[in-house]
Amino acid sequence: MLDHVQLAAPKNSEAQARAFYAGLLHMKEVEKPVGVRASGGVWFESHAAALHIGIEEPFRPATKAHPGLTFARLDEVASRLQSAGYPVQFDDRLAPRRRFFTDDPFGNRVECIEQTLPILVPNRLTHGSHVRLLAPASSLASVSVKIVDDAIRVLESLGLHVSISQHARSLNPFGSSDPADWLEDLHTAFADPTVDAILCVRGGFSSNELLDDLNYDLIRQNPKILCGFSDITALSHAIFTKTGLITYSGPMLRALASRDAYTLTSFRTMLFDGETAIKPSQNWQDDFEGKEMTHANPGHVILSSGLAEGRLLGGNLCTLNLLQGTSYFPDLRDTILFLEDDYEVHPATFARDFASLMAQPGADQIRGIVFGRFQLATQMTDEHLRYLVDLYPALSSIPVISGADFGHTMPLFTFPIGGQATIKDDIISISH
Repeated sequence: MLDHVQLAAPKNSEAQARAFYAGLLHMKEVEKPVGVRASGGVWFESHAAALHIGIEEPFRPATKAHPGLTFARLDEVASRLQSAGYPVQFDDRLAPRRRFFTDDPFGNRVECIEQTLPILVPNRLTHGSHVRLLAPASSLASVSVKIVDDAIRVLESLGLHVSISQHARSLNPFGSSDPADWLEDLHTAFADPTVDAILCVRGGFSSNELLDDLNYDLIRQNPKILCGFSDITALSHAIFTKTGLITYSGPMLRALASRDAYTLTSFRTMLFDGETAIKPSQNWQDDFEGKEMTHANPGHVILSSGLAEGRLLGGNLCTLNLLQGTSYFPDLRDTILFLEDDYEVHPATFARDFASLMAQPGADQIRGIVFGRFQLATQMTDEHLRYLVDLYPALSSIPVISGADFGHTMPLFTFPIGGQATIKDDIISISH
């Protein structure tokens, strides 16, 4: 693993280095260890990238070898550099990745790269659209025939044509399909021009086993809706990170079969229309100790007030965390996170998972957080969440909301992973 990149600079140039790397590129200066301070120079870091500027006499700039730094908002960086008189040369040879080259004050070449690929918004559903049911996590064989039939009838009532992937019911010892079967079904669905959307049949386990062998070029060249939640969180974020394709966290077969009006209205609004303000449901339901329980919904709870907008990411927290340390983990900078988990967590395990997320590069630039509703079995309360938020002082300056209608209770709204979200106190708006 690369520890850092070093560039040379002439003697007494530290102030110029700070003005460029900290002032214009918004890197953070890092204090040099005592043992190397006497040699001069200055160190910087940003989003897990470490850059050391060392003093060299006689000095010669690096005009070919260069560092490549990633940025959440590349055009803003280019504008700052141009306003300060630095050259900006965009280069499209690695399209669709966006990048440009510039020179630092000493003539060293620097490459600036946009972390996120250009966003692809799939075509929205219309009357007659073809939806393919697919099982990239646990098998369709584990879903009752009644739920499958009821869900298909609901989709057909929306004017959609429904088909089932070839291997959706195949089963391995872990309750899922073999990865080769998943991949064939997923690649077939994306390559089929008659398929407009892919609806995952359920969550469960193991969608992260697919990621290394997915054909991301095929997916980018054939963008279409992919919708699911829970274990599908890993697949959704890998696709978004590697292709720029917006995916969707939304109901699967069991939720659709319930015919819940709030859930279906949100599903239809997001996938057919594309923009919505999130309003709390009137009631919510959860299965607890073998009984379905209905509760009045008190609405969103403000844990920290404020105004924010950013790229929407999130879903099931423990599944999202599976991507840490891989190239599939998304850029957290300038994002609004929607986070939930299921009955298997309890307050301490959720706090541990949240701490792991907050330790990731870019977490200090998260713009807002929305927690989905927790199942009763978790025993998670708003007081637990208030305590958790208070552990991270940076969260006091951004909006944080709990009790939103997504996760493993009913009803649930559909939201675009990679879309845009705005929070103003307890009002949430999403679009793509």
